[in-house]
Amino acid sequence: MIRMTESKIECGVLVTLVVLLGAGIAIDRERAARPSLLAAEPLHKADRAVPPAATSISRKSPSAPKADNGVCYVCHLDLQKEVLTTVHLAQNVGCADCHGVSNDHMHDEMLMTKPDRLFGRLEVAPLCGKCHEDPHRGKAREYKAFLDQWRGRDRPNGRVVGERSICTDCHGTHNIAKNRGANDKAERPSDWTPLFDGRSLAGWKPWGGAAWAVRQGRLVGTPPTDSAGADLRTEAQYENYRLSATFQVVEPLRAAILIRADDDKRGSRVEIVDVKAPSALTGSVFLSGDRLALANLKEDLFEREGWNTLSLEVREERVQVWLNGEEIGATRIAGPAKGRIGLHLEGGAAFRQGQLAVREILVHKLPEEPAK
Repeated sequence: MIRMTESKIECGVLVTLVVLLGAGIAIDRERAARPSLLAAEPLHKADRAVPPAATSISRKSPSAPKADNGVCYVCHLDLQKEVLTTVHLAQNVGCADCHGVSNDHMHDEMLMTKPDRLFGRLEVAPLCGKCHEDPHRGKAREYKAFLDQWRGRDRPNGRVVGERSICTDCHGTHNIAKNRGANDKAERPSDWTPLFDGRSLAGWKPWGGAAWAVRQGRLVGTPPTDSAGADLRTEAQYENYRLSATFQVVEPLRAAILIRADDDKRGSRVEIVDVKAPSALTGSVFLSGDRLALANLKEDLFEREGWNTLSLEVREERVQVWLNGEEIGATRIAGPAKGRIGLHLEGGAAFRQGQLAVREILVHKLPEEPAK
């Protein structure tokens, strides 16, 4: 009896091992048929030997199915000509290789479902490094010339180039949040008006006790210590507009962009520096009375030691926000249909050492909405 039981056990173990081995083989075959750029293994030596000019490396096997971005182009028309998309597609690397198949996103007509995989700023370089181990090798002169030309300036993709820039700050305009609709006309540089001339406070009016000054071409604000807060507001009033503000902060500081302030109330605002309670980071939107309307929960978008760019689009009661080229979201605000754009600094002894520096602030007036 005992021998029969032992035989059954041995037979059962053998069958289990065969089943597990077969499953492992099936999984390996599936992985081989669907290679991913997110694999954790290091690059092969042959990949390391690729010359600097050939920076686009496909890790797919020659027998892999041809990449096809057709379903993505249905909505994201601008990606058909975007540099990173087209270069990678030529190497048989499609949208799904980085962002996943994203079936739920593809079939969501309400545009509420995100792709399977999105990448924060701290995740971009490791992702690119899976294939591009040393993209600047042999290009020290070109790399230095590029940095000398663009350091501290906005690239065409709306991002600022600096020592801590990531791959997509310099390469391409790979940001689907930039697509504002096929019906919008292309904007010209002349459509944007500087609100700060780099020399004076012309066009601005101080409100409260904050110290505002122009230093080395920067608009600099120091929080008041004897009041709850103070502003710098435009003399002109704005209704529908787009705004781009490039700034740097010295903490501790609490600051915001006023969307449509009137003479009596600050109204709704977009946070420049994250507030502590409630937990909402840079780019969050608050209504009057500190009521949170839109919360930014992406911690890695804000460069605490560098320059950042906040972009707004204000249409009627709708406000859409981007931080360093990444969309935060959109919400509806209450208040006047027209008002002054402003910079707000919260006051108090706790912010005595704080400072806000604005390098550039541009506005583009939008045409009036057609009557419904």
